[in-house]
Amino acid sequence: MPTAVPAVYSAAPRRCPIRFLWPVKNPEVVRGFDKLEHNWDAGHRGVDLRTETHDELIAPADGVIAFAGIVAGKSVVTIRHGPLTSTFEPAVSNRAVGASVSRGDVFAQVQGESDHCSSECVHWGLKRGKGQYVDPAAMVRGRRIGLLP
Repeated sequence: MPTAVPAVYSAAPRRCPIRFLWPVKNPEVVRGFDKLEHNWDAGHRGVDLRTETHDELIAPADGVIAFAGIVAGKSVVTIRHGPLTSTFEPAVSNRAVGASVSRGDVFAQVQGESDHCSSECVHWGLKRGKGQYVDPAAMVRGRRIGLLP
């Protein structure tokens, strides 16, 4: 004999948990992400956050230090979070490549020159896989999901 299955439905949408933390205290976005039609289009593939030299950078999510060094004359630190990769510049870290970081850990500090801002800032880029750029700010905002009956 068939039995009724109670519906799991809430009229009020619920917030999804926030996946990432902002990598700086008291974040102020000085330049946002440009949504690009193609990966090869010119544009801004990340967010610039106002900082001071030597400000600490906080791991936005659990991950592994994938790179720490110089790229095109700029200090860069990269964290791999599973299928996502965060890149920060200008930044230096005393953690070795391959070191694990936990969400909220201090992993680096702002240091060096940036061509992203007229004032001091750190650029936070985020990629999925090898080429799909993602807006990092979208990863730290809570989203509402409501299921339809």
